[in-house]
Amino acid sequence: MSDWLELELSERLAPVQAPDELWDRVVNGAGKRGRRLLPFAAPIAAVVMLILAGAIWFMARGQQPSAAFRQFPTSAHADACLLCHNTL
Repeated sequence: MSDWLELELSERLAPVQAPDELWDRVVNGAGKRGRRLLPFAAPIAAVVMLILAGAIWFMARGQQPSAAFRQFPTSAHADACLLCHNTL
């Protein structure tokens, strides 16, 4: 460390006495803490995800899948393919 910086720090950062209640807090604890949410966060998140998945399934049931998810062509499409590809 440079001498100039060490001199500046020693002048500006003089030692101070800690407040008396600070030691009481260290010895006796910081007081009552609120209940932590972390142990309950994972089960709550899982329940919320299940509810959302159930709601999406409930809304989507009975609807036909979109064209992007169809694996097999419709009968009209198959007929058009047969007309074109049976010309051998």
